[in-house]
Amino acid sequence: MAAKVLVEAGSRLHAGFYMVDHVRGLWGSAGFYVREPRVLVEAWRCSEQLIEAPPGYGDLLRKVLDYLSPGGACLRLGEAPPRHVGLGSTTQVALAAAAALSSLKGEEFDPLRAARSLGRGRVSGVGTLLFARGGFAADAGVPDPRGPRPLVRLDIPEDWRFIVLIPKAPRGPSEAEEEARRLLEPRDPGPSGNMMARGFVKLASGVARGDLETALEGLREMQLGTGMYFSRLQGGVFRSDVARIVDEASRNGVVLAQSSWGPTLYTITSAEEAGGDARLLKSICMEAGLECRVMVAEPRNEGYKLKKTE
Repeated sequence: MAAKVLVEAGSRLHAGFYMVDHVRGLWGSAGFYVREPRVLVEAWRCSEQLIEAPPGYGDLLRKVLDYLSPGGACLRLGEAPPRHVGLGSTTQVALAAAAALSSLKGEEFDPLRAARSLGRGRVSGVGTLLFARGGFAADAGVPDPRGPRPLVRLDIPEDWRFIVLIPKAPRGPSEAEEEARRLLEPRDPGPSGNMMARGFVKLASGVARGDLETALEGLREMQLGTGMYFSRLQGGVFRSDVARIVDEASRNGVVLAQSSWGPTLYTITSAEEAGGDARLLKSICMEAGLECRVMVAEPRNEGYKLKKTE
């Protein structure tokens, strides 16, 4: 058996929600997988359980260890996005650790089953689907007792780039998931539901056809509908502390999306224009009085990768 298992994964950018069946309260979600920020987890046999992780991740990794009960096993989280900023870090890190530990035990790993057992994907299933296969994905409706089911999975054009902004702002509200579940219970979303649905179709079509203009228009409309529906949780269509950045970017012809509860924002552009767009958005952050980490991320059209070493 291998002495060490290394699992690499990416980050999830959430595009928004769409109604599947408002009578039963079934909501779908869509999103993209990007190479940065990266998740890197190592697992190995050891005499006493040990967890090495950045602040904020220890309890999560302990939960995964307790769930799998691997005996003498240690975990190291070498790289990870900051938690609760809208990049799906909890799901990505939990599943990466579960994959590493399962391999260490010589067991088959099923991301969908693991996500269900670890309590992931209860509001949005797209993060689990992206961990498994990458690219652009949408789930067929949550809740589902089997875990998230894929509705759409597409390769993102390799010449597209994602400009990701992580403003130095309060973390996304971890408690908002509970309130979100209440909002997603059976009810008619009204006009915002129509916007989400139209936006999703345009977005998926744009990705499938490699049509960046259509994809951005779909993303804008899907975000508008989602933001309207959840506005009472975040003070508006976008979080109030990043709305100025979104508005100024729009005046400069850039469509910004909020990933989950934020504060992370992102847009899609071409490889040729990525550098200029990144500089523009960094300048907008400065003018808004917010310090932002700005990065150019490539699409990740593959899910997690596992490597065993002797």
